[in-house]
Amino acid sequence: MDFSEPSEAVQIKKALDDFIEQEVAPLENEYDQFLGADYEKEIVDDEHRQVPEYRNIVEQIRQKSVEAGFYGMTMPEEVGGGDVDILTRAIVGEHMSNRPPGFHSAIFGGAGGPTPILLACDERQREEYLEPLMDGEITTCFALTEPGHGSDAHYMDTRAEKDGDEWVISGQKCYITNGPYADFAMVFARTSGEDGDLGGITCFLVDKDNPGFEVGKIHRAMGMTPGTHSELYFNDCRVGEEQVLGEVDKGFQSAMDWIGGGRINIAAGSVGTAQFLLDMSVEYARERKTFDKPIGHRQGISFQLAELATDIEQVRQLYRYAAWKMDEGERARKEESMAKLRGAKLANDAADIAMQVHGGAGFMKDLPIERNYRSARVFRIFEGTDEIMKRTIARELI
Repeated sequence: MDFSEPSEAVQIKKALDDFIEQEVAPLENEYDQFLGADYEKEIVDDEHRQVPEYRNIVEQIRQKSVEAGFYGMTMPEEVGGGDVDILTRAIVGEHMSNRPPGFHSAIFGGAGGPTPILLACDERQREEYLEPLMDGEITTCFALTEPGHGSDAHYMDTRAEKDGDEWVISGQKCYITNGPYADFAMVFARTSGEDGDLGGITCFLVDKDNPGFEVGKIHRAMGMTPGTHSELYFNDCRVGEEQVLGEVDKGFQSAMDWIGGGRINIAAGSVGTAQFLLDMSVEYARERKTFDKPIGHRQGISFQLAELATDIEQVRQLYRYAAWKMDEGERARKEESMAKLRGAKLANDAADIAMQVHGGAGFMKDLPIERNYRSARVFRIFEGTDEIMKRTIARELI
């Protein structure tokens, strides 16, 4: 068994480092107020919407990423992507997370960028939505979660009823990443069947200026880039038959496939972040002295670091195995859930240990540890809670 990283992953990581140094770092230096201790106050206005200056930085990086070939690199070549496999993308994601918070998160577009779900677009939809999305001209959002339904998304309350040659969508979505800024939304609604049926859910492409579509409250999320998530309202929102993505009543499986890939990315990102925090802590433990002795020589510190290093390696191998299975076309629901479950725990444990090793210094906003401490918590919720991961693993076993 070959445990070496794919050569493509090694090349992409090197190219990304150069890209960040040349294109992203200068922006971080120029606009350091968006990364400093008061970043939350600087990034958004009184309505919690990201200010134009910050949005412009994100758009600049997106365009530069498109030109460099990073944006949409996981998409097939036929639509202008790099055709990078799941394992390579995950390894690159780990590498990108192994650094302090910065503007580099905009390079791949996140939830607002290209997604394999849109490969179901017909020819007209590709021209109107997918192609400009790949070119970085527009962004999107994935509108699945509702106020009353997260883990049980197939019980959604949002409905779409047929009226002649149109669909009328009514409902509410919440916690939608990039919701305030998306040019169009991928909206999931029940079109047939009963609550809880996996079938009977359809995905619609809804433009931001479509009558009946409204961006609601912008959420204030702990530890995450402020102004990113919002509610979406659909009040008798009419869309034509041509706005159906894929087949009617068969949208839920597409949603689950998207979430499955997201779980691998969370695990990989958790490993990268944990490695960053471990390296910081090891360096600090070597330099910081108490009672005339480096704290790294004390068992209370060194054993914590040893445990964390071991956990990092375990999750690294687990997410890579899950990604490899997916690339081989094998069922990997159990492995991807295991990777996400352990990755989420790792991200939280790493932030806690780093803060404990650094003591009072780790609690201050001068270091990135406290931000990582706050941002890690959501990993146990997004793309499937810990409890759903355990439920999935148990079902695969039994």
